[in-house]
Amino acid sequence: MKLILFTFFILFLISRSNAQCPTTPLTLATQSDVNNFPDNYPGCAVIPDGIDIKIMGDDINDLGPLQQITMVLGAFEIRECPDLVNLEGLENLVTVGNDPLDGFILRDLASLTDITALSNLDSITGEFTIRTCNQLVNLNGLGALIRSNGSVIIRDNALLTTLQGINSLKFIGETLEIVENATLTDISALSNVDTIIGGVEGGVFIEANDLLTSLSGLGNEYTEIGGNLDLLLNGGLSVCSVPSICKYLGNPPADAVITISGNTTGCNTQPEIEAGCIGLSIDTPGNVPGLIITPNPFSDQLILEHTDKGEIMLINLLGTQEKIAVSEGKNELSTAHLFPGIYFIRDTKGTIYKIVKQ
Repeated sequence: MKLILFTFFILFLISRSNAQCPTTPLTLATQSDVNNFPDNYPGCAVIPDGIDIKIMGDDINDLGPLQQITMVLGAFEIRECPDLVNLEGLENLVTVGNDPLDGFILRDLASLTDITALSNLDSITGEFTIRTCNQLVNLNGLGALIRSNGSVIIRDNALLTTLQGINSLKFIGETLEIVENATLTDISALSNVDTIIGGVEGGVFIEANDLLTSLSGLGNEYTEIGGNLDLLLNGGLSVCSVPSICKYLGNPPADAVITISGNTTGCNTQPEIEAGCIGLSIDTPGNVPGLIITPNPFSDQLILEHTDKGEIMLINLLGTQEKIAVSEGKNELSTAHLFPGIYFIRDTKGTIYKIVKQ
């Protein structure tokens, strides 16, 4: 009998533990809702996959009661909280999202001036958007963010002058969109981005940033950009012949849509940018120490000469990844199963290489 009671008690505890987190999408619409979160969901640190969280309410001004949250495996959206000045309470958040339809959105936060509480956030799956946060002047607080496995959208932020704070970002799984930031002058915080996957409808879109004069710091000489390119209506933009853009224009994806206009001399047409690229030294895939890839373009086989052993990653334009074990020296890789198009290889040191199957 005691054994039966003990077993029942354990099952009760497990059931109670599983019930401590939301089981359906949750909207916190008032400050009272936020305050009651720890009592309603005691000990809930990981919001389960598929459970979206939205914080939206006129009187919400303090996220402190949410400090128990470390991961949101669904979509996480904070929007239309006019009195929210900072994100204190999210200091323990490290991951948002678990599939491409998830993401992390900060939108229409009229008083937000400080996002430093996000200092432990290191990865986002799905869209990452900062939009219409009109008191935000920089992105300090995003120093741990290395990967966004969807788009990165920085849009309509009236006082944002620099992207400083996002300096650790290396990988963007879809689109980089920097649009209508009226006072933005500096995007050099993106200098560590080595991959922008792009995809069929994605790519790099830099539009209507009136005070932006230069693309310096948009990636580096090793940056691989897939998808499309829009450089539009940036009235002061005159420096576009930077390594990442020159490399892209030198070998754009076969079906890419390239739209360049409405900027100033030097950036107003594709030929102007290409003229500025003449003489610019750009390293190309296959010439970076560590991995030599031949042939490129390729058909049914690749030869990978590697200085190390371990796992490399083959990535397509949709972000699908295939692990490949390699040994030191020459490795022959069958690629007969791959469809024609653009792919990326990330080696054991994290360097990204662009390859093309014919």
